[in-house]
Parts: sequence; C-alpha cells; structure tokens
Amino acid sequence: MNEEPMQSLPPLDSPKSSRDQQTLGSSTLFRLCEEVISLRERNNRQHVEFDKGLRGMRDDLKSSFNSFAAETQKAYQQLRQEVHGEKRVSLALLNTLLEIGQDLEEIVAARPAPDDLEALKRWVEAVDVESRKVNAALLRHGVVPYDAVISSPYNPGLHERVGSKRVEGMGPLLIAEQRQRGWASQTPEFVLRRPKVIVSE
Repeated sequence: MNEEPMQSLPPLDSPKSSRDQQTLGSSTLFRLCEEVISLRERNNRQHVEFDKGLRGMRDDLKSSFNSFAAETQKAYQQLRQEVHGEKRVSLALLNTLLEIGQDLEEIVAARPAPDDLEALKRWVEAVDVESRKVNAALLRHGVVPYDAVISSPYNPGLHERVGSKRVEGMGPLLIAEQRQRGWASQTPEFVLRRPKVIVSE
C-alpha cells in the first residue's frame, strides 16, 4: 500500500492574509512615496525662498555698497576742494603779508626827522593807511574783530584773563573790562585770538 505523504494544506484564511499584506505593503509604499514627494516639494519651496532672500540680501548689499562708495567719493572730492581752497587762501594771505611787509619796510626807511613836522605828519598818515590796509586784508580773508561782551561770564576758551578787580554791582567771574580786542574767523567759525580782559572778583 502506497501511502503518499500528506501534504499540508494552506490555512483557510491564507489568501485573505496575503491580500492584506499586499495591501498593507502597497499602502506603506504609497505613504512613503507621498512623504518623499511632500519633502521634495517643501525642499523646493524652501530653496526658492532661500534664493529669493539671498537675491534680496545681495541687492541690499550692492545698493549699500554703491551708496557707501558714492558718499566716500563725495567726501574725498569735498576734502580735496577744501585742501585746494585752504592752499589758495594761504597763498593769497602770504602774498598780502609780503606786500604789507615791503610797504612797512619802505615806511620805516622813509622815517623823517622829528623836527620836520610836515614830513612827520605825512609819515604818520602813511602808517595809518598801512594799518587800514592790514584790516581790509583781514576782512577780505574772513578774519573779523572779536570783542568780549561786558558783564558776560568769563570763558577761558573765549577770553584771555590779564587781571581781576572788584566791581560794584557785578558778581564774580564776569567780564569787567576789555583791554585788547581779539580776532575771529568767519569760515570756519572760531576764535583766532582771544580778547584780553579784566575779570570781576
């Protein structure tokens, strides 16, 4: 008697289980694909936003640099003009000083004898003319007289103290008297020579 070995039969629910596994696998693979696609799209969006931000930053930096370069060039040109202007003023002032110096040499050389009153009078007039010439030259170059204001507070930056005295009706450290006027520049505005003053005690 030939007995064939009994073959094991598959479980009754095996086809269903196989389909479930296939469905489950397909579903997982589908979700994985969805996630990959979503990740790729998000990555693309972030990449586009990053490029946009980078371009904006580049444009801002370029604009800022161009503005900085233009301002630097403008400042350089202005400084150059100021230096040339100062040189021109210095040369003009030097020429004026040389001219006045030559005139004074001639006036000193032509000093008359003390007993010649007519010649002495003309000589004094020549000195007076030269003094006016000096003041006119100073004004032409923006240098003007600077006087201390009586009763104003004493300021060492603006006044040169040469003495002090008690003044009735005036508090301490006020300008009581001006002994010698000062000089100031109009452009730029600053005191060249402080006036000599007496300060109240």
